[in-house]
Amino acid sequence: TTMDTTSHNFTWQTFEFGGQGGSSSFYDVAIIDENDIWAVGEIYTENDKYNAAHWDGEKWELRKVPYVDKTGYVWITPLYSIFAFASNDIWFEGGVHWNGNRFVSLRMNINFPSHVNKIWGTSDNDLYVVGNNGLIAHYDGRQWQRIESGTEENINDIYGIEKDKKSTIYCVAGKILAHTIPGVIKIVKNFAEPVNWPYEDRIPHSVWFANPNLIYVAGGEVALMDYFKRWRIISHLPRYYLHRIRGNSNNDIFIAGAFGLLSHFNGLNWYLYEYGESDKSYYSLDFKNNIVVIVGIKGGRVAFIKMGRR
Repeated sequence: TTMDTTSHNFTWQTFEFGGQGGSSSFYDVAIIDENDIWAVGEIYTENDKYNAAHWDGEKWELRKVPYVDKTGYVWITPLYSIFAFASNDIWFEGGVHWNGNRFVSLRMNINFPSHVNKIWGTSDNDLYVVGNNGLIAHYDGRQWQRIESGTEENINDIYGIEKDKKSTIYCVAGKILAHTIPGVIKIVKNFAEPVNWPYEDRIPHSVWFANPNLIYVAGGEVALMDYFKRWRIISHLPRYYLHRIRGNSNNDIFIAGAFGLLSHFNGLNWYLYEYGESDKSYYSLDFKNNIVVIVGIKGGRVAFIKMGRR
């Protein structure tokens, strides 16, 4: 049965930041609403450095998200991940929490290898992070606990949905341009369960779903796992690496990746807005209702945001 379709018709704006004082990039983005959006990364202007930008409905403003260590020293470090519950409840990589009035640095009781690649949760008492070298950790509102992932691969993305107070959560793991075994992981009650991934030549980099029986994974291509745990490739897009997949529903999905590839699935077909732009790479996106924001780097030096409204 053919799904109902959604519109491909978006109006686009682009924004560029930094690059004067060093190579700049955005790595992740979170939409609260059309007048409240955060992008995070590393932005070097001629005279200063920033690690975030905020959209207030009219303009983007560069911001500094501070981490205060136990000695009281303030760090402005690159940020690779963000997750927002509300305008006064936003989590940034490193355990920094925005409560609507100020940034609060929460002490980590476990060591994190390198950066946190992605954050997902249902509340401040139920938060997950994933990162390199097989990192999965859960925060219960008091402390962090490592979850043994069963892999030493980089875990690139995590996504879940909650229904009837029960969460379904998936992660994806693999390293780009590495001869390693990629994988898909399901988290059940703070235990990691491996899921069969049949495409060893296609690294999974991002996961998204609106239905726990239909799991979309993007990376080397877009694949779908159905109720019977069977995988199939569902797109025939240019073979550029896909960094992020997010959607509103199964007939309203965006993907973005290397060489400026940006595409939307409307329930019937994938529409390509752009691809093959060698100076541009998209690292993440967020999609909420009729607004989509894609972030990355342009020209190997400039932090880049593309915003679309339908």
